[in-house]
Amino acid sequence: MAEKYLSQIYYDPESPASFGGVDSVYRAVKNEGKYEISRNKIRQWLQKQDAYSLHKPVRYRFRRNRIIVGAMDDEWEADLVIMDSLSQQNNGYKYVLTVIDVLSKYAWVEAIKAKTGNNLVKAFEKIIKKGRKPKMFHTDKGTEFINRQFQTFLKKHGIRFFTTYNETKASIVERFNRTLKTKMWKYFTANNTLQYVDILQKLVKSYNRSRHRSIGMRPVDVNKSNENIVWQTLYGKESKKSIQFKFNIGDQVRISKAKRTFKKGYLPNWTEEVFTVTKRVPRRPPVYKIADYEGEELEGTFYEQELQKVNKSDSDYYRVKK
Repeated sequence: MAEKYLSQIYYDPESPASFGGVDSVYRAVKNEGKYEISRNKIRQWLQKQDAYSLHKPVRYRFRRNRIIVGAMDDEWEADLVIMDSLSQQNNGYKYVLTVIDVLSKYAWVEAIKAKTGNNLVKAFEKIIKKGRKPKMFHTDKGTEFINRQFQTFLKKHGIRFFTTYNETKASIVERFNRTLKTKMWKYFTANNTLQYVDILQKLVKSYNRSRHRSIGMRPVDVNKSNENIVWQTLYGKESKKSIQFKFNIGDQVRISKAKRTFKKGYLPNWTEEVFTVTKRVPRRPPVYKIADYEGEELEGTFYEQELQKVNKSDSDYYRVKK
């Protein structure tokens, strides 16, 4: 009877509880006084309702995993910055390869004219000839880094490659990109120019010789004798509290559509397809692996804010679009 009552007040357009959240339904139930239904029972009932779960608000800003490395040059992040709008002022150069060491924050850059495998190999070869080389090389899932020629080059030098599949991307290099571009555009304004290729290395030298707030020293000053101090500065204060998981293995979940560029609040915010949690990964914050109805695991991991628990029967597991 309680579920039938909840359906009546939730789907009645005139009801104060119509198409609302847990709190509004709970208030309506309490005010009418016909049934005693807890918030938890209401939440469980709403998890079965497509009208609720598909349109539940999405959180876009939340704490994400920190990248933790053990030493200098354990991991470098890289990106390709698009500068094609300034190619005429810069001898046809359309891109800037940016690379940063995760621990020391030391950065390297090279301008390239086209994002081909050959150009990437030449640019990265210039960087490692300066005396350092990473154990791991991390990028987002841009195809320019996955091409056969560049991958062969990395294997030749014993560098492990991995890419990011969820929305966070290679965040450390992206922060460096913002710093570099800010310096560039300030230079443009001060000198009434749009030419950067002649001063690109000078800007990076300036960055490497400036104090970096996260490590408390200049990237150029980080070396093997003091990298432990840098590590403690970056990671030593990590919380000692036990990791709390929101979802259990086997839970049914929808995935947030937050990755869409344009979002209208009244359209569904979550996938119609329902997935299953297959693995809980103990990071800070924790993340999850999920699989579809056929048992095929999705690439990447998901934060709890990107998932929503639902309660669907097998017959209603996936609603096919007409």
